[in-house]
Amino acid sequence: MNVQAQEKYYYAFEEKIFLNKVVNKFVICFDNQYLAEIKANLQEHNVKFIANSCCILTMESDLQTVKAFLSKQVGIKSINPMYITTDYGSEMIIPDEIVVQFKRGVSQQDIETIHQKYQIVVKEHTKRFQVLSVPIGFDPLEIANIRAESPEYFSVGQRPTQQEIAEQARNDDKKTVSLQKLKLKLN
Repeated sequence: MNVQAQEKYYYAFEEKIFLNKVVNKFVICFDNQYLAEIKANLQEHNVKFIANSCCILTMESDLQTVKAFLSKQVGIKSINPMYITTDYGSEMIIPDEIVVQFKRGVSQQDIETIHQKYQIVVKEHTKRFQVLSVPIGFDPLEIANIRAESPEYFSVGQRPTQQEIAEQARNDDKKTVSLQKLKLKLN
């Protein structure tokens, strides 16, 4: 494995985990409706599909040319390096999405300013979390770290309390009951 030492890192429950870039691997995320076209364009390369909408491309040369070609292809959402942890040697896949939880009291204007600055699209929104899509050209690892290093805006990797878990379970039960009632009404 060809590794390049860098000052990259991510946070796992308030602990900084240092990373090195694997220079011959990219993580490609794409819109699943373009799967057939993407497979056809990558058929001559060493590709491992890891989800319905992501794959790992491994190459020994010409990475930048292939990356430039793919970044122009319709349906490609992100092309990011593969990383390896410096302490355990575990490969890290950094996808094009991150999950954030804004602190209570953060204004909607502040949230929108952050999203606009990084051209982030909110893919999913619940009462407590947002799933954010990071566009090509922006580093999702950098954006995730900005989140972790901005405690005035974000709740950082805190494990949920037993009370929060119980509250979420009650809310999930209410949703299930509501869905069951809706099904009964429709039948």
